[in-house]
Amino acid sequence: MSEIAAIWHFTRRRLAQAIEELTDAQLGWRIYDGAHSIAEYLYHVAGVELYWAHHLGDWRPADDFEAGVLQCTCDSFLNEKPFPLPQAYCNAAAIERALQMAHDALAPIIESPTPEALTRPVRSPIGDPIDGREGLMRVAQHAAYHTGQIWLIRMHPHFPKG
Repeated sequence: MSEIAAIWHFTRRRLAQAIEELTDAQLGWRIYDGAHSIAEYLYHVAGVELYWAHHLGDWRPADDFEAGVLQCTCDSFLNEKPFPLPQAYCNAAAIERALQMAHDALAPIIESPTPEALTRPVRSPIGDPIDGREGLMRVAQHAAYHTGQIWLIRMHPHFPKG
């Protein structure tokens, strides 16, 4: 397994620990009006992983749910568009489905990247031109960034009790 994959697996384990046993109410809670919920951060993580699985592999959305998760890469995070999934999807079961789908799509690419994938020119979600290696490095640490945000939300004095 590549060093990049080892980092990704570590950050995904830490993310799983941060959301373990959260209720749907906790997943949907907002620290203030207009803030992202934990559920929305999790969809964003899944969307970014699917973005790289799409651009460096052969993953394509099979239905509207998968297409909506992919849209979470940028919509309401890196642009002014509204969050692309209905709030009815902000529950533990649907989020688990999205995170597992993203894991399964990205794992073979990040664990055993081909030379072609590593050198493929790609425009990153933030808009800069990079190669596949840089993209995998970014996605490997991406969940860690949002895991920190999730723990800060969980520590808020008004965070719902489980």
